[in-house]
Amino acid sequence: MLARPADAPFDSEEHVFEPSWGGRRALAFIELDRSDRRPRLRLLDESGRDMAPQLPELASTIPDLVGDLPAIVDGELVMPDRDGRMDPDALEVRLAGGQTPGFSPVYLVFDLLWAAGMPIIAHPLLRRREHLARIVRPSAELVVLPGVVRDGLDLYFAVAQQGLRGVTARHLRSPYLPGRRSDLWRWIPTRPGETPLHVVPDPTDAPASRPMLALIQRLPLED
Repeated sequence: MLARPADAPFDSEEHVFEPSWGGRRALAFIELDRSDRRPRLRLLDESGRDMAPQLPELASTIPDLVGDLPAIVDGELVMPDRDGRMDPDALEVRLAGGQTPGFSPVYLVFDLLWAAGMPIIAHPLLRRREHLARIVRPSAELVVLPGVVRDGLDLYFAVAQQGLRGVTARHLRSPYLPGRRSDLWRWIPTRPGETPLHVVPDPTDAPASRPMLALIQRLPLED
């Protein structure tokens, strides 16, 4: 499911607003292997290519962090730098089979399509997000992307201040429409020179080894 562009940031009681890093969109299939019944990961990009073999850190950890298998989740694959910002060059090097010393991939999940072998795409987004939070055990490699309801403008300016790509606004009653670009999801890219509404506090308790978490803590998000 794809978002349509919005003309400007906005507030809404009917949307959840989520930051976007500008990484690689990917669907994660976590399934039980037919031979040994152990969970396995396939991480498919928009062309259907499986990226998991190039990302062994994710292939070895994510299958054990997701419940209600078989499951399919939607998310954004990023390679953060030391400040938690997306490094597109490092991600492309890794996906091309190269080495990226000092960089580790992170999968930011924001939606749940299948759980316990059953499709839930007809459920409203709010229910899918609640289910997602119940079955995922977050780690340094797997982060359930938090969002905020109502305060889209505040999040937008905080995202702009932190140098992120933009904000996605998704209607809380939205079903998941595979292959569709819909007004139920809106994409709001940041623009250079945006003036933030307020100063975002520095992180206080995120360890230095988890730059993605540190950056999320600088945004006005609710779990």
